[in-house]
Parts: sequence; structure tokens; C-alpha cells
Amino acid sequence: MKMRIGTWISMVGISAMIIVAVVYLQRFRTDHIENVVEPKTEEVVNGKPDTTVFESVPDPAQAAVPEPQGTIASSIPIFMYHYIRSYVDPSDPVGENLSVSPEAFENQISRLKENGYETVSMDSFVHPKPLAGKPIVLTFDDGYQDAYDTAFPLLRRYGMTGTFYLITDKIGNPGYLTWDEVSEMRAAGMTFGSHTLDHPDLKTLPSGTMNREIIASKKLLEQKLGGNVTDFCYPSGKYDDAVVAEVHRDGYETAVTTHSGISPVKDDPFTLKRLRITEHTDIRSMIERKAELMTIR
Repeated sequence: MKMRIGTWISMVGISAMIIVAVVYLQRFRTDHIENVVEPKTEEVVNGKPDTTVFESVPDPAQAAVPEPQGTIASSIPIFMYHYIRSYVDPSDPVGENLSVSPEAFENQISRLKENGYETVSMDSFVHPKPLAGKPIVLTFDDGYQDAYDTAFPLLRRYGMTGTFYLITDKIGNPGYLTWDEVSEMRAAGMTFGSHTLDHPDLKTLPSGTMNREIIASKKLLEQKLGGNVTDFCYPSGKYDDAVVAEVHRDGYETAVTTHSGISPVKDDPFTLKRLRITEHTDIRSMIERKAELMTIR
């Protein structure tokens, strides 16, 4: 009897061991299959599992896109300057009229700044962007030395930019900008456009000569500045349909005239009007006359 009981106990023990072994093998098999089908990518940070790796990653296509700030302008005033210098010479009324003293220029741009104006480039007529402030373009014709000596430091002081139209054959001559100065200004955010090789009346030139004035100046600027030049200024504001067509064909995107007024952004970008600024221009009065200075407001 004692022997049978011992045998029975032995058989129960063996059975229990078999059951435990089967359960263990089943769990091992399940874990092994799961690891093969879905490898774990759990990372360890400071000796502890980093559970953040299992969080879902948002779909970039469904990510929230920030709303553009500001408004796209319907019209942008373009101011026209030539010399920024103190100049009084009764025998040279044209030179006087083209000159704005440093004091007057600083007063003018400070007024603009105080009234919420933000300088933009001519690119705004082709690729308009929303702006928080009131847009305005400041242009400077011919590339005189005072553009670097006077206008450039004042623009930087007030956090403003300008577009400078250069007569490329004059660069480096006495009284005109040098290439080093142009490069420095461009690096500081100023924009440069072509004012032809030597400032002729384009309407009077044979087509081949006209083409050279327009395209050669563009290529030289691009070579020296290392980027596209897309802005043009008609010498003395003189042009006709043939000149406009050539400017367009040669790869420019905008061209300014000397016609007085403000062009809507949707106007022809190759006949843009400007506002001539003189020593005695009252910026405050101009700002108040909304019919004369239209902006995004």
C-alpha cells in the first residue's frame, strides 16, 4: 500500500512538471513569434525604457499650417531719389532738383518709419506677400557715390532697404559706386537693378544697340553680384513699345518709369509709376493725402 501511494505521488509530480514545461514552451513560442512579426523598437534612456518612442507621429500632410500674417497690398508707392547730398547751385537747377540733403532724407525716412511703413523690393509687384506694415519701395537712380556714403548708412540706421539702379559703365568712375561698395550693400539687404550700360535714350537706338544696353548691363550685374537681376529702370524715363518688349524678352520682371503716380500691384510691371521726392517734399502731408499715397489700408 505504501509503495502504491509513493508511486502515485511520483506520477503526480512528473505530470505537474510536464504541465509547467508545456506552459513555459507555449509562452516562449508566443513571445518569439510576436518578436518576429513586430520587432520591438524600444529605446533605453538612462537605463530605463523610453516609452515616448511608441507615441504616434503626426502626418506632415495634416500638420497645421500657420496663417500668413498681414495683408497683401493692392498698391505700393515707389519713391524716386537720385542724389542724397547738400547741393545748391543756381546755375544747375536740374542738379538741385535731383538732390535731397542728408538731413531732409533722414527726416523723410524717419517719418515713414513713424507712420508704420515697411520698405520692400520691386519683387513685391511680381510675387506679393502679406505684410504687417504699409509697404513702400525706395529707389535710387544712377549709382552715385553718395548712395554708399550717405543713403546706405541712414537706411541701415532705420532698418530700411533700397533698390539702386546702376549705370554699369559708370561703376568705379569718380563720383560713382565701386563694385566692392555694391557688394557690401547687397550683402546688407539692398537690391540692385539695371539702368543700362551708359544711360542712352533707348528709343533712338538701333535694335541691336538697344538690346546690348539692356542685356549686357544685366549680365554684368549678375556676374559681379552672383545672382539674378530682374529690375530695370528706363534712362530718363524714356521708352516705347519696342523698348518695353525688349526689356521683357531679356528676362527682367519689373521696370520703372518717371511717370508720377502709384501703380496698383496688378498693373503692367514694365511701366510702373513713381513719386519723385525732392528736398522740399513734405512726407507728413503726402501720407495724409490718401488719394496720393495709397497703401494696403
